Amino acid sequence: MTFFEYYLQILLFTAAVPLGLGVAVYFCYRAFCSLVGVRRGKPILWLLHVILTPLREFAHLVACVISFHHVSDFCLLNPYDPEGEFGFVEHSYNRKNPMAILGNFLFAVLPAGLGIALVALIVSVFFDGAFGTLAASVSVLVESEAGFYEYVKLVLAFFPSMFSGAVGSIGGKIVGSLLLLLLCLGVYVSLDDLYGAFSGMLLYAALLFAFAGITFLFDARMRRLITTGLRTFATGVTALYLVVLAFAALALLFGFAVFLWRTFFGEGAAYGNLPALYEGDAYDDRD
Repeated sequence: MTFFEYYLQILLFTAAVPLGLGVAVYFCYRAFCSLVGVRRGKPILWLLHVILTPLREFAHLVACVISFHHVSDFCLLNPYDPEGEFGFVEHSYNRKNPMAILGNFLFAVLPAGLGIALVALIVSVFFDGAFGTLAASVSVLVESEAGFYEYVKLVLAFFPSMFSGAVGSIGGKIVGSLLLLLLCLGVYVSLDDLYGAFSGMLLYAALLFAFAGITFLFDARMRRLITTGLRTFATGVTALYLVVLAFAALALLFGFAVFLWRTFFGEGAAYGNLPALYEGDAYDDRD
């Protein structure tokens, strides 16, 4: 394995895969909001953001605190804001502080990270055994030094395995599915946040380059241990994101039904301007 291949694997497993999947969910979220609309769909969007906004803004707030950003004001939830700004975190940072610059990247990805952690918790609690089976299967693949397509097959089989007869109770699966349906559209990485985090992403890539350079000096067994661990991490994240995307697809079907209703029966009277509903994200002030 060359150094370039080694570095690309680290970058792929720790950033490219989670970010790509998070952006895919973002497009599902935007499509759902567009299908539902801000007139007849206002109650649906209101309920969606009352659930998702506090989680995402809390994650934004944590990202600011741990990366030494100055938080001038924040609101985790205000469902009665006249402009639909359900939540926000206003923050600024020192552009000469590398940790603060890296904080922009954390600001962009931490809401999705919190969301995927909650998905993992729901799967563990309500689909008992599914995660254990996945972990055991990954261990087998690691020991057998399986190829890429074996991991792909394992990941694709994870979602159906959650609903097999041997995994959890029927009642638990129903409750877990409802929770996942409510949560799925919030496990996204915003393109606006990524744009604001460009310098942070470059710094993150540089830090990974330095890490790869140092660890590449060790023997092949150490490098194999690192790439195996990161591959296992990426496999778990991908499996969870496929669960999220599956439930997001169900949400889009519901959104399409609302769209058909709007199309055939008209938008009705306007309920006011709700621009912030289409982001449900932080409103930051970077100096």
